[in-house]
Amino acid sequence: MNLFQRASLYSLLAVSLLFNSFCCSEAAASDQNTATRSRQTAITVNQNPAQEEVKFLTASQLAEEENLMAILWVQRSAEFRGLSYQAYNMAAMEIDRALAQRKRNKKKTSNNEAALRPLAVVLDIDDTIVSHAPLEAYYMEHPEAKANYAAWEKWIAQQQKFLPGAKDFLNYADAHNIQVFYVTGRGPQDRDTTLAFLRKAGLPLPDATHLRMNDRSGSKMNHFNALAQKFDIVCYLGDNVADFPIGALRDENKTRNAKVDAVRNSFGAKFILLPNPMYGDWEYNLAKKYRSLPSDQRIALRKAAMKSFAQKK
Repeated sequence: MNLFQRASLYSLLAVSLLFNSFCCSEAAASDQNTATRSRQTAITVNQNPAQEEVKFLTASQLAEEENLMAILWVQRSAEFRGLSYQAYNMAAMEIDRALAQRKRNKKKTSNNEAALRPLAVVLDIDDTIVSHAPLEAYYMEHPEAKANYAAWEKWIAQQQKFLPGAKDFLNYADAHNIQVFYVTGRGPQDRDTTLAFLRKAGLPLPDATHLRMNDRSGSKMNHFNALAQKFDIVCYLGDNVADFPIGALRDENKTRNAKVDAVRNSFGAKFILLPNPMYGDWEYNLAKKYRSLPSDQRIALRKAAMKSFAQKK
């Protein structure tokens, strides 16, 4: 059931409730038992359509339904657009700062500029450059597709929705001779499709070495360390703290939060974080092998992790 159909059902709810109320009033005022029974039958038939929809949703569908507001926020809110522009504006400011620093250093010393390591920016792809909100909406309507690699493969081949400010920033970096490296969590099997996407989109990609895929090590640290040996990294951009060189794995939240706290002054400068409320390790670390758990267990874990307001007596 798509979002339009669901909205139609909710609209029918109001009509159904009005009809039920009318039928009940008529039944009470009428002395005709047959007519009364007829109206009661009508009430039974015209049950709340929204409740009927929920009643017949599978646990898998219910688990995906919980993502509805997050998807809508990414797709519709001016606040998300503003945060995305803000992130890329800060990244552009870091480029300006790095170029100005090099210019000052060149005046102070006689160092050969050719001996300096090239400047570079390192960034994630999914929900950093391109938005996955349409894919998440598709998964909400077709929960079974999450286990189907074909759906993912088709998506990454035809995705075109860029985050606000992303293309402008990448072109800005390229115009200032800043190397751009894409370090993604996508698997090696997606390399050719991802390369084709980057080239078709006209993003900076001088050669295939500027795309680094998931090396199955459990983090991106191997790529970060290798790049830091050859380039001066201006900044890192991503939607997950694992997109930054702080050693954040899929640890429990307490550990991940502590690693972020330890480098708090780097966020908004060296580390540029973009918002993503739709998915991430903040959810996946609720339990071991969380994503392979039955849907009803995942829903229960989400609810158990919430911290509610407790009124003082």
